[in-house]
Amino acid sequence: MSAATQHSMARLRTKMLCAARAFPDYNFRAYFVRLVKEQFSAMERWSVEEQQRFLAQEGANKLREMRRMALVNRLFATHPVFLEKRASPHFGGSRQKIKETQTQQK
Repeated sequence: MSAATQHSMARLRTKMLCAARAFPDYNFRAYFVRLVKEQFSAMERWSVEEQQRFLAQEGANKLREMRRMALVNRLFATHPVFLEKRASPHFGGSRQKIKETQTQQK
């Protein structure tokens, strides 16, 4: 594989992973991150010509499409699910600390 094609594929993969991580919903985010990783691992077996054709014809379109989907998903986002609340710094252990201080005061 030529160095320029390899570099372009790596940049596109990084941009697509960044766009996939922009989904606020855990399920969509996990799905698109997994999809991008699987697609690019499959593309490693392609010839240089196929990779160049993908970069020229489909790569930028798929990236724009994923960014639009993430934007629409953010517009219609609902309350965070349980897993997202645990990862949030606002919920991380503060309830436990309050309970500990209440039991120590008694």
